[in-house]
Amino acid sequence: MRSLIFLFFILSLNAIAQESIDIDFICNGKTIADTKISIKKQTIGPKDLIIVDEGFCAAYLEFIKVKNEDTQNKEMVQDIEKALEIASTSIENNQYQKCGNLDFNLDYSDQKSKIKTENTDKWKIRFYASHSFTTYYNSDIEFRSTRYNVDIKDYAWVERSSRKFFNPKTWMIEGNNPAQIIDEPTNTFVLSLEKNGHEFFLSAFHPKFFHDAEQVKYMKGTIDGIEVDGEYLINRPFDGYNQSPGEMELARNQNTGGEMIFEVGYGHRFKLIDTKFGNITYVPSFAVGVSAGENLTVIVKEDQWWDFDDYEEKFTVQGLGGSITNRLEFNSKNERIGLFYENKLSYFKQEHGFLDGTQKYDLMLQGNSFGIKFMIHNPKNKKTKRIKK
Repeated sequence: MRSLIFLFFILSLNAIAQESIDIDFICNGKTIADTKISIKKQTIGPKDLIIVDEGFCAAYLEFIKVKNEDTQNKEMVQDIEKALEIASTSIENNQYQKCGNLDFNLDYSDQKSKIKTENTDKWKIRFYASHSFTTYYNSDIEFRSTRYNVDIKDYAWVERSSRKFFNPKTWMIEGNNPAQIIDEPTNTFVLSLEKNGHEFFLSAFHPKFFHDAEQVKYMKGTIDGIEVDGEYLINRPFDGYNQSPGEMELARNQNTGGEMIFEVGYGHRFKLIDTKFGNITYVPSFAVGVSAGENLTVIVKEDQWWDFDDYEEKFTVQGLGGSITNRLEFNSKNERIGLFYENKLSYFKQEHGFLDGTQKYDLMLQGNSFGIKFMIHNPKNKKTKRIKK
């Protein structure tokens, strides 16, 4: 009852009797034990009054109970009722005033309510984890080394899917550790900070891709000092002892070891559907970042049939670029958990090791991800103390 007594003194000093506040309207649907914050708008005279209930209604309903059951407190009840009847919006020289557990928010400029509560001003922290199906687009590539000085048109990359690890029938077979599901083939992890719909995030995308060893592409330049200009196999299959000078025996060119794309980005959350069971939210975003990894290349040695030149670089930054992302979420009530689908388009300018030289190409990919999200921190979900009876 102390909050009501405090309310009585505040209202008595600051309110001018014009029109009374509809307490029944403010507290409609509330119970004595209800501590949920609610917002109601009431028009009194020429002004709009925004009322934020942070526990007042629970105390008020308890006061009504006292009024009906406790005859010894009738005098106090009458004083409180009188204070409530004279409460109005005529609070001069103030656009915002807090009375006890009731907040009065007035907009005198254009009479449009600007609702700001404690919760909407707090940061929310979310965590996303997803599995991605990734498509890599062809692009031109340049190889430069002591053996290779060649440009290839429309070079093809493919996803290393490795989804055999998802099949329980293979888990008992040697080399099929089911724990590899966490790492195979492409996963994305995102940590986001959101406030008033503005979302800032850090993402770690784990792609795995290698070249199509059976592709036939147009290439021009020199291989082991031999000029090439035409369409050739990237990796001619070994068929005896008839390898010819100038053949490009590129057995492997892959980015799978420790390959990562780290990005920071911004998105905005648009709530499309909101029900008592949950909501559906659309989040467009963009991000910039770096790609990094450990490229591995393997090529048949010059004038050899069985030996190979190979190069495995250390983990290093390979390129710079960015992504455009569209995400659709289904969130449970209070958004503690949810499911989502995400489409990502990425472009990175790559330059990294190739034998004793370099390779340059444009990495262009599209990822379609399905995953689960968790709310790590949300002030709105914190439990408030129940009002003592």
